[in-house]
Amino acid sequence: MIKVELRELGTIEYQACYNQMIELINQSPKFHSIWVLEHEAVFTLGISEKEIQENLDHNPPIVKTDRGGKITYHGPGQQVFYFIFNLKQLPFKPSELTKKILETTNQCFHDIGLGSTINEKDPGIYLNGEKAASIGMRIKKNYSYHGISINFETDTATFNTFNPCGLDVKACNLVDYINIDKKELINKLKTRYIELAQT
Repeated sequence: MIKVELRELGTIEYQACYNQMIELINQSPKFHSIWVLEHEAVFTLGISEKEIQENLDHNPPIVKTDRGGKITYHGPGQQVFYFIFNLKQLPFKPSELTKKILETTNQCFHDIGLGSTINEKDPGIYLNGEKAASIGMRIKKNYSYHGISINFETDTATFNTFNPCGLDVKACNLVDYINIDKKELINKLKTRYIELAQT
């Protein structure tokens, strides 16, 4: 069974984290790696975003990146999981990775009593029509990177300055719907994601 490494990175600046992901991929690891972290406040532009331009002087800064999707927000109180998976060692096709991560996350939400739904056309997880989790992935040299961000108790007022991921919807927080300890939720998700990588 392939090893799954967990990295707890705390709060980390977006570009520094991105550079670390690329550095790991360039090392061609023989294991899967799941990173658990939060970002300092930032908007990131996915490769599908054509209207909004990078602006590092904006507050929060708007940073261009190479993940899928359009614009989204990261900041304190939003839990991020990055998946640097060795695609040759996955128990399913790489093309199914985004779907599998969404299904795994949504099932975990259901287990704690959330009536969340997956939107496959505009990938993410929603509660009452508002976006609770966003996903954007990329593949490089037979490895996945980037991942899923879950709005636990983040600054949705700033998030909603732009349409999240280019959609005509608003972002919401899990704490608006359920009373659960953040560490408990993170541990449940970590267990589920490890199982996903090793199933």
